[in-house]
Amino acid sequence: MKRLLASCAIAAASCVAAAADDKPSIESLFKLPQYRSMAISPDGKHIAALAPLRGRQNIMVIDLADRKAVAATAFEKLDVVSVRWLNSNRLLFSVGRLGTRVDDSLGGGLLAIDRDGKNQHAMDEPAGTVARPLLFIRSLPDESYEFIAQQLIVDRQRLGAGALFRVDSRNGRRTPISLGQPDSAAGESWIVDSKGIARVLVANGAGRARIYYRAGEDSPWKKLDEYSVYSGARWAPLDLAEDNRHLYVTSWQGRDKGAVMLYDPETNTFGEVLAAHPQVDLSSLIRSYGKVVGASFDADKIGVAWFDEDLAKVQESIDRALPATTNLLSWSRDRERFVVTAISDVLPGSFYLLERKSGKLEWLADSKPWIDPRKMTHVTPVRYTARDGLEIPAYLTVPRDTAGKNLPMVVMVHGGPWVSGDTWYFNPEVQLLASRGYAVLQPNFRGTTRYGWKHFSSSFKQWGLAMQDDISDGVKWAVDQGIADPKRVCIYGASYGGYATLMGLAKTPELYKCGIDYVGVTDLKLFATATWSDFAYSEFLSFGVKEMIGNIEGDEERLRNTSPVEMASRIRAPVLMAYGAADVRVVPEHGTRMKAALESVGQHPQWMMVDGEGHGFRELSNQVMFYGAMEKFLDENIGH
Repeated sequence: MKRLLASCAIAAASCVAAAADDKPSIESLFKLPQYRSMAISPDGKHIAALAPLRGRQNIMVIDLADRKAVAATAFEKLDVVSVRWLNSNRLLFSVGRLGTRVDDSLGGGLLAIDRDGKNQHAMDEPAGTVARPLLFIRSLPDESYEFIAQQLIVDRQRLGAGALFRVDSRNGRRTPISLGQPDSAAGESWIVDSKGIARVLVANGAGRARIYYRAGEDSPWKKLDEYSVYSGARWAPLDLAEDNRHLYVTSWQGRDKGAVMLYDPETNTFGEVLAAHPQVDLSSLIRSYGKVVGASFDADKIGVAWFDEDLAKVQESIDRALPATTNLLSWSRDRERFVVTAISDVLPGSFYLLERKSGKLEWLADSKPWIDPRKMTHVTPVRYTARDGLEIPAYLTVPRDTAGKNLPMVVMVHGGPWVSGDTWYFNPEVQLLASRGYAVLQPNFRGTTRYGWKHFSSSFKQWGLAMQDDISDGVKWAVDQGIADPKRVCIYGASYGGYATLMGLAKTPELYKCGIDYVGVTDLKLFATATWSDFAYSEFLSFGVKEMIGNIEGDEERLRNTSPVEMASRIRAPVLMAYGAADVRVVPEHGTRMKAALESVGQHPQWMMVDGEGHGFRELSNQVMFYGAMEKFLDENIGH
């Protein structure tokens, strides 16, 4: 494999567009990739890829016999945001708006199409006053054209789960399979066996999770457990085991980091630990043609704990051949052909085909061939200690060709905040900043979900408090390490990151020379009460906000004291603010109210409200405009 790889590397290098010696352009970093993803068909004869066509992301199908690519879709107003093989001929895909802070598939829905682009059929019901999109649950064996999906309900009075169906992808015909379910709630998740029988239900409602199980279609439902989702005594079912009785679960009981275990629902007992990691939770399984083969994780870098020795050996051989990248696998049913997606901090993605019988590893394409990894900047996982002793994982990027000392720095705060956070991958924002001479610190502050129960739960009711201190402590760590010039630090973030930007400027004005707020929350009361947001009637807003952010009645003073809109008089540094006029996640009033508050105390922020854009800008021209404004703003405030 190593010998063959040498020729691959040469081929790959020849397909990388020659880059200018100067810094990469904004457009080159943010434009749609040539290929975003690739997945091999079950019979190993075709690859489905996401690629741009007419300015939108569509599906291309590559025939491995002749290497010819054919467009299976040609959307002009929406993007294909995900695609999967149902069988060797049929593809299931979702459409929406790609590139926003939330890749919104609700704007288009779920569809199916043959690999040659024929027989396209929408799986969702026609949208009326109530949207009823389908959420894919699982495929079925033996080249089935059917799959299992759950209907969601989205309207101004409800955001939640609906019925479970067996769906025929050829005509959209549905057969209900959740009749007689033992419970109902705003949030419902299901595990369905290979015969299409619903076997496990988790009902999440009013801040509690209730777990049910049945041994078969004719067996009664049995309640296994009930607990508060805000307590530490938690576990969650992931899938059925191969014996069709035991469950794969992730459990935090008696431990801080979630581990994958076997669970016996007949005796209500936890069995052996199958996989665990000292740094992060394990809560995502990899399934291959009816069998669980591993558990994925994201520690300092993405990895897999393989349960299947055969696949572990394939992974090991590919990692030896491609040692500088994280290598993700997609394989045919007979495991004779593998598509390898190689990614890293400096490589947006390269795709390879492994012919297992011959051992040949063939380069197929680069995600962004115009990006030269040799001219990008490496990202390093780091850790620092917050003032209360909590360890904060983070990523540090130091510009190339510098000594790494006394640099202007941008603290880049991720959104969410209760998401998996930043990781070791090619991030165009990071590369843009590093190429302009800025160090970048990305703290995965408390609340970032993958680092265990303590890291997550210690964020409850800590917006603007300990969560903000984690970011401030990261700045102080970078200064103490000699990396950051304390007089040239700026803070930037989107969504929750925009909130943290403004809170940082108000709470610790001595730390920052400037701040960039991109679609950020500014008023916690508005966030909790805006009936025109897309999750106004969600379970989270009804219960989660009260437990995790605060109750607008009992915690009114604290929420007011941690709302940037109420603290405008404390902000002294220059501010750049950018919002989408069509944003329904963080409604534009957050931006306009903050702008007015700053202007009332004599501050005049640089302001950008873009028509037609939502929670982040999708159109490349608007991205270029925003990041161009950011580049100029940083240069004026902390540049050389």
